Amino acid sequence: MPYLFTCPHCHTRTEVEDEFTGQSGECVVCGCEIELPNFAPGASSRTPAGNAAGRIPGKKKRSVAWVAAAVVILMLIGASIIAIARIGGSTAAKLRQGRARIASINNLEKIAQALNAYAEDHGAYPAPALLSKSGRPLLSWRVLLLPYLGEEELYDRFDLNAAWDAGQNQSITYDEMPSVYRHPDSQGWSTETAYHLVIGAGTLFPRTGPLSPKQVIDGSTKTILVVEARASSIWTEPMDVDLASTGGTINGSNGKDFGGLTEGGMCLVTVDGRGHFLPDTTAAMTVNALATPQGGEPLPDDVLD
Repeated sequence: MPYLFTCPHCHTRTEVEDEFTGQSGECVVCGCEIELPNFAPGASSRTPAGNAAGRIPGKKKRSVAWVAAAVVILMLIGASIIAIARIGGSTAAKLRQGRARIASINNLEKIAQALNAYAEDHGAYPAPALLSKSGRPLLSWRVLLLPYLGEEELYDRFDLNAAWDAGQNQSITYDEMPSVYRHPDSQGWSTETAYHLVIGAGTLFPRTGPLSPKQVIDGSTKTILVVEARASSIWTEPMDVDLASTGGTINGSNGKDFGGLTEGGMCLVTVDGRGHFLPDTTAAMTVNALATPQGGEPLPDDVLD
């Protein structure tokens, strides 16, 4: 009699014959170790055919065990394929999305750690753009952050007095983009970054100059530091997300919104260095409140849980 078994990791549901009770193996959908429960107590102690005493000599016992293990693995493969076919591949798609989301959050947390280290050394976060003497934006903050990401040699080769797309800066830009600035779902050759500061009046990065973590009075756990955004920008290009242009919308269609890279919402990191996923159903008022470090807006403690 078959029993219904659900993988505790990826929640794929399969039908398992009771003869495989108590066996263990690897789920072929998520790759995690699983152990089948005791579907039918006593089933595993059945007497093998041809051995009235119920004992199997050493070599034969090992052979039977290997055969049983192989049968279990083949059963799991077949059952998982059937399960994926039944649900139209949605489980596999969700697993891919989940892995990409986790990888993006890992990138964001590394960037936040570097930003906070920079702020500790310089008394404030880096300016969104390195400016020329005449005030023209030259290079992104991402270049200034390179020494804090273990990229000292790359940083030393930049000409900090030239624009991001001029001279040697241009060749470095298109040939040597650090992987931490690239979204997990982007193509390996892409030089467009997924990670941006939120700039503008009331943010951590106003036109008057960047703030420091100590100036965040709304709480480091409720203030956005870096976000995912599809804003078309090369990683060295001084371009970020202007809060006033977004309207507090996630995954909108005007090209200036938050998100646009992760289905269902956006990944972000707060001043305390923790990464989060914020659904695109989040009210614009809440998104705007999270982007302002001194707004005084009341937010529940679990707003980012």
